[in-house]
Amino acid sequence: MGRIQVLSKNVSDKIAAGEVVERPASVIKELLENAVDAQATVITVEIKSGGIKYMRVTDNGIGMSKEDARLSIIRHATSKISTEEDLSRIATLGFRGEALSSIAAVSKLEIYTKTRNEETGTYMIAQNGEILDIVEAGCPDGTTVLVRELFCTVPARMKFLKKDYTEAGYIEDIVARLALSHPEISVKFINNGKEIIFTPGDNQLSSAIYAVYGKDIKNAMVEAEYEENGVKVHGMCAKASAARANRNMENFFVNGRYIKSALLAHAVEEAYKNELMVKKFPACVLNIEISPEMVDINIHPTKLEAKFADEKTVYHAVYWAAKNALYKKAYIPEVTETKPSQVTYTRPTPETVKETFKSAPEIKRELPKIDFSKVTPVKPFEPPKTEQAKISFGENTYKIPEKKPEIKVEVKEIPKPVIETSVPVIEEKVVEEVREKPVFKICGQVFNTYIIVEKDEKMLMVDQHAAHERLRYEKLLSQYRERNVVTQILLMPEIVKLTANEYATFCEHETEICELGYIASPYGEREIIVREIPMEAEESDIEETIFEIISMFSANRKNIDDDLAAKMLYRIACRGAIKANKELNSIEMDKLLTDIFMLDNINTCPHGRPITIEFTKDFIEKQFKRIV
Repeated sequence: MGRIQVLSKNVSDKIAAGEVVERPASVIKELLENAVDAQATVITVEIKSGGIKYMRVTDNGIGMSKEDARLSIIRHATSKISTEEDLSRIATLGFRGEALSSIAAVSKLEIYTKTRNEETGTYMIAQNGEILDIVEAGCPDGTTVLVRELFCTVPARMKFLKKDYTEAGYIEDIVARLALSHPEISVKFINNGKEIIFTPGDNQLSSAIYAVYGKDIKNAMVEAEYEENGVKVHGMCAKASAARANRNMENFFVNGRYIKSALLAHAVEEAYKNELMVKKFPACVLNIEISPEMVDINIHPTKLEAKFADEKTVYHAVYWAAKNALYKKAYIPEVTETKPSQVTYTRPTPETVKETFKSAPEIKRELPKIDFSKVTPVKPFEPPKTEQAKISFGENTYKIPEKKPEIKVEVKEIPKPVIETSVPVIEEKVVEEVREKPVFKICGQVFNTYIIVEKDEKMLMVDQHAAHERLRYEKLLSQYRERNVVTQILLMPEIVKLTANEYATFCEHETEICELGYIASPYGEREIIVREIPMEAEESDIEETIFEIISMFSANRKNIDDDLAAKMLYRIACRGAIKANKELNSIEMDKLLTDIFMLDNINTCPHGRPITIEFTKDFIEKQFKRIV
């Protein structure tokens, strides 16, 4: 017997399912694509326990007949394509016929479906790739798919899943992308009985952006549109104020399908090149409409990549769509100040007083009459009298004087104190080494950025920002190693709104983020509230710093280690350090230089730039030809 054998259908189905169903979010993605292809205008997604225990996707699309439902879980059974030529002009989101068969192979699958011209619908239940039952059932037009106990047939897959809220975050991200790509569809997302996303389906992209990202991002968006050589780009791009520390808010869709594309990302970032700070990325929602024959999306199992026949034209169209949106109108961030209401008093004129009395209600001045005959008089209060005792002798009567109480004073002997002799306990204290203040002479400040110092027969130039940044970093790092970062309580807690992925990352790493000195907790729908920040941090940079920290955790997807903590700490140190072009007084310069000169063998900021550059006396004299 040969060594090669054909695998059973059960095994081959599970292998194929692994390419399609990686986690609960993969299931939701496939089911949502089917719902869109079924011409649905309303889609509801509900999950429990991160989608591992329960997922439901309901749509009001065209539905399936009983026979179609039976064929739907057979691999490569599809209504989207029929010939080889169809692969070169795919116009639907799904086309491979693998979704339901893959899901049925690794879960308990239930389907309720009904076409619009049928009186009754169909109920089907499948597990392990096989249909267990299929019967007639009463149900509304459209399709409802329930997925229970994901990976129940392949329990080894469970160990690769994240916590429930992390998996729920992945699903919310998938739902959000669909809502942004199809604003004409009303999309609802429910997590553990709580509504998280709801879009009206009014075909307004701004409404979908508001539902997904909130008011601030929506208000920062500007319409973008450009067309060239058959490539049409339309959507919205945000102004620089909405930039993020990662690319999570760069959304690209090709013919309504979400894709990840380095080409499109580079085009947008190039358009923003002179508008954003380093390591900041724009927010955008752009849909590229192109002939299906000019794009190939069948190059990856998850259909998240696309290959364009004319990359140059696509790049050019996306670039100018973003560029034109960015410069469509001048944008100046508006700063508003809320002041307490002030009451202004204006002296009334005689005419105003007359008009006021005319319009005032009539006041009755007659007092009510009282019948005093029915009123019981109140007797005045008299203190009670005490009769004094008397005694008579014949004709004379004498008053007995009142006996005054006797006051007895009891004198007790005060015990003598007992003096115990004992040996005093002397606590041993570690005496820290007292270092002498370094000797130097401040000569001045150049360009409000560099401090000129004379020290040890040398002239030094000190970068004030790099120096202060290093000092703050060293202090934060020392506190972090002892897990005792000194914090300051915010007078007004900061509420930070996050995306689905950012919120899931925060929930997963909440403890580690708090150890960095940002005491925060979940507050609302994809919101966190920050109550304390490190003493070395700036209150004005809370939101941006939180975004950066979460972005670093999201990129690493692992528990914090010393290297990752160090990167986060010097981000915090950098944001609050003295900036270049800031004039310092003599006291500020003296304190800064004293602290930096007392560091041992450290002459770089956390980013690696030098803090101090020295010029020897000989070098300077050679420049002036004093010595040869």
